[in-house]
Amino acid sequence: MARWHAVRRMETPEHERRAIEEYLRSQGDSGFEIEHVEKLTSEYVLGGQYDVWDAHTNEGRWWVITNPTNLYSQQHIKSMDVALSFHIGLMMRVMALRGTSSAGNRHRWAPDVLRRLDLATSELERAVEVEDYQAIGMRLREALLSLASALSELDGLHGPTDDLPKAGDFKAWAHLAAGDLGAGSESDHLRTYLRTTSEKTWGYVNWLTHARHASEVDARFALSATSQIVEAFILAVERWRLGRPRRCSACGSYRLRIDFEDGQWNTVCSVCGDTMLTEPPPSAGVATGETLRPAQPEGDCITTEGFDIFLSPAQAQSMLESAEQALVARSGPQWHNRFATLGSEDQLVDAHRLVFSVTERELQPGSELVYTCGDDNCVNPSHATAEPLSSGEYVIAIVEAAIPHSDQVELVVSSPLVGRRRILVHVGILDRHGLSDISDLLERVVCITAADTDGQRKLVLVDKRVHYGETSISDASVVPEQPGVDLQPDAT
Repeated sequence: MARWHAVRRMETPEHERRAIEEYLRSQGDSGFEIEHVEKLTSEYVLGGQYDVWDAHTNEGRWWVITNPTNLYSQQHIKSMDVALSFHIGLMMRVMALRGTSSAGNRHRWAPDVLRRLDLATSELERAVEVEDYQAIGMRLREALLSLASALSELDGLHGPTDDLPKAGDFKAWAHLAAGDLGAGSESDHLRTYLRTTSEKTWGYVNWLTHARHASEVDARFALSATSQIVEAFILAVERWRLGRPRRCSACGSYRLRIDFEDGQWNTVCSVCGDTMLTEPPPSAGVATGETLRPAQPEGDCITTEGFDIFLSPAQAQSMLESAEQALVARSGPQWHNRFATLGSEDQLVDAHRLVFSVTERELQPGSELVYTCGDDNCVNPSHATAEPLSSGEYVIAIVEAAIPHSDQVELVVSSPLVGRRRILVHVGILDRHGLSDISDLLERVVCITAADTDGQRKLVLVDKRVHYGETSISDASVVPEQPGVDLQPDAT
């Protein structure tokens, strides 16, 4: 870890101070009071910015560190440097375990390419003979062909009138994709780099597959070159998808933020303070399939720390004690969630359903709660809607294969009632259920409806959501049948 500089007092922007104070209040109880908040320093480590704040409260002093935000008691960690080092290490471990970092998201359109690179890397560690190093060349050649295939399937990258190359022509696909990803005079250097490097890498990898005196160094060079061009195209696709970043119209800074104040949304420059009315950001609503839920509902979010706002202490205590006794009596797994209870059907119910059923109305069978506020910890029943899952006749199927297609995933599902079917669902199904890769969908149980007149189905992955702001139902479209693919008639 880098050595940190001495503490230096920094300017404390008001919007940042408000965000830290709101975070502190979310971590305290009803008697929690904030006395003083001050920004001490900003450090940049591995491309990430970490702000350190000194917070004085009636419950002690705290280090509050961002990206993501967490707090540490100054009574236990007296040094800011130690707290910052601990925070960075902890956050890196958390992100590695989740497997859902922004880098992982941007790679989703090319998982087969990365898998082949991993295979080549593993085989290189075991390679000892010329033939082994030649085989590495073949692995890398297949990785480049997979890259060409992934580029060819990116939605919106190629126009309908483009003269498209053959499927196995890597250099032609790379040349075409580089022109689309690096269009315009400002991207001339990027376009030239992608085209030149692609051609040279393809030539070197093909040479390696036939080199009679190939060595370990030759194979490692080919692996490095292939990895470099794959990463270059991944970054180029990300740049193309994001488009040109917005800049302040007054001073040209990129440091823009969106604030909601006095009933309206504004884009504010953090450098010069220039303010301009703007549209609500996408995060002001919650995406569900192709639709956007309403913005933040009325009333504050209530998390499990404020559980007794909607349940009296006696109600909550009685229900939770009943849950604990019932679980212990059946000698099952130990009860560990104090915000869970057993329902009338002897089923474990979480806090969301508990509060909703006691204060609003009983959930109908086959329904789930979707929170329009988008806060997965919120139990405020006025923020929840009860959405039925049984809008149609479902049949159970097993996922046999999962194939990536840009922002969609092609699933091959099998059921005794419908045979084998090929359907497309949005890649957002992974985030909704906390899955890190499409391979996690294999052998999962899904429920699907029969296709309507437009070839559309509904699909529900039989797995717990991790985001309560989205329903479990996914819109699925039928993939047109192809000659030679054995698919049984739809019996539903």
